[in-house]
Amino acid sequence: METKNYISYVSENVMLYGNFTARQNLDFFAKLGGKKNLAKQDYYNLFRRIGLQEDAFERKLKKFSKGMRQKVGLAIAMVKDADNILLDEPTSGLDPKAAAEFMGILKQLREEGKSILMCTHDIFRAKEVATKWGS
Repeated sequence: METKNYISYVSENVMLYGNFTARQNLDFFAKLGGKKNLAKQDYYNLFRRIGLQEDAFERKLKKFSKGMRQKVGLAIAMVKDADNILLDEPTSGLDPKAAAEFMGILKQLREEGKSILMCTHDIFRAKEVATKWGS
């Protein structure tokens, strides 16, 4: 159980609540992770950081694209503020622009000292972010 404090996970197919808004999803998972003192503005700031458009903050997820869902998944991983982030095919199904934005966020997290372990078939993008890689 202690290990869970140090790891966040983003799956290839982020499973979120479609009838919840982006903020409600983030709030729900933040509270599950023990973050109970966050305000609406804290969530909005995190959404801005990951590049989610402002008109989506209070929109239900069932109408989100895969890229938008991936961004919310990354926000959920980031709100936990774990030192290590595990990612399974994080850019799968994303258009080139969304994939580049996503990888830019991962670079920022790496620069902040976060460890990122990523399983991907996209070796070119992985090499952009990675300090080590293997097969």
